[in-house]
Amino acid sequence: MRLFKNKKNNTADAAKGIIAENLTSFYNKLQSGWAGWMSQHTSTLSKRDWMLSLACFILLTGGYSTYLMVSGFTGTSAVISNNVSNIRKPAYTGQAEESQKTGAPLSDSEYARILRFRKYIDSLAADPSGKKVYDSIIQKRPGLMDSLNRVENYYQQFKNKRSWKTKK
Repeated sequence: MRLFKNKKNNTADAAKGIIAENLTSFYNKLQSGWAGWMSQHTSTLSKRDWMLSLACFILLTGGYSTYLMVSGFTGTSAVISNNVSNIRKPAYTGQAEESQKTGAPLSDSEYARILRFRKYIDSLAADPSGKKVYDSIIQKRPGLMDSLNRVENYYQQFKNKRSWKTKK
């Protein structure tokens, strides 16, 4: 089975390589065509004409850049720009601050629910028939067990701090 997969990937890589080569050659032809056209149409210009066209280009781009800077500082602009508005704070963001004020990041019932889930996952891992389900869960959610460990450690630390404060 592994040999066939590699062949498919090699053909896909070869197709991508051919497409990239075709795009590169098209771009090179386009670039050389544009350079030839520009060379042909500017071959009749004298040094004086080149200097005059360069001066016009510098004056035009410099003037437009100056206009943009001045209009940016003064706020009066004829140029279409994106409107910037204030960012609104979502309604649920205040809840985190309130839970920190009350001091309970996780209720006992939520923690018990997490422990029940942990026992269920551990029983799946221990049971040979549940091992497939466990593996599929871990494969789809690779950081799940780490998150459970972090929540349990955080809850234990919070519980120890709370019990230490009540003893004082």
